[in-house]
Amino acid sequence: MSDSASPSASVSLSEPTDIPAVLDRAGIDYVGVHDQRLLAIYHTGIFNIVTDPEPVSNAHTLQIDCWEAPLPSQGDEQSPQELLEDFAAVFDAGNQS
Repeated sequence: MSDSASPSASVSLSEPTDIPAVLDRAGIDYVGVHDQRLLAIYHTGIFNIVTDPEPVSNAHTLQIDCWEAPLPSQGDEQSPQELLEDFAAVFDAGNQS
């Protein structure tokens, strides 16, 4: 699970956004935990997304934490921080459509 060295990011969206719909469009697997939280798998990394106090279906802000870094067998040279930044960029792109 997460520790204090795990990268995290706060993302502010310009308009209310349906987070599961953005992940679906990007082809990213996820599981809903409750109305304000879900877990997503991106390049074998596991990310915790919290939208509290808003529901994931109508969020203005996200807190994203990298729970598990990607498996080293992926051959990707990205650090967990770089992967988190790439993952967070999905919401910027998804918010523009």
